[in-house]
Amino acid sequence: MPVTMEQVRSFLDPDEPDYVEAAGQLGPPALPHLQTLVVSNDPLLASKAAYLAGLIGAAESSAVVELAAQSPYPEVRVAAAGTTKHLPASQAETLLNIVLADSDVGVRRVALRSAAALRSPALKYRVQEMSKSDSSAAIRTLAAQIAKDLP
Repeated sequence: MPVTMEQVRSFLDPDEPDYVEAAGQLGPPALPHLQTLVVSNDPLLASKAAYLAGLIGAAESSAVVELAAQSPYPEVRVAAAGTTKHLPASQAETLLNIVLADSDVGVRRVALRSAAALRSPALKYRVQEMSKSDSSAAIRTLAAQIAKDLP
């Protein structure tokens, strides 16, 4: 069933959307609209759209989340980092490598937490390297803690 931009916006407009309900009711047909919103000049709406795209978890979701990971707005990149854990592991690993290298410390912090939730052995080396070389002491500490728990 086709999904309209109005339907997508009705789920995302509240201050605190019900992402699980939105993902279940809208599904993959919402992804083209979410992509449009992710590249908009409205960082709040773009971040909500990015997070929802990841929760939908379809094969096409990663393209929308990848666009969000390249946003000029840190809050959109934070949403991309936070939702990667909902994507299939191979797609999530690729995207996490992007956001783990982000210039914004908040994006890197959320990306580390997603890496911890994903529990991917493929990310262990990257997280270990962050524990030694990240410019932020807080990120180095968090990365060291997470690296210990990764398989």
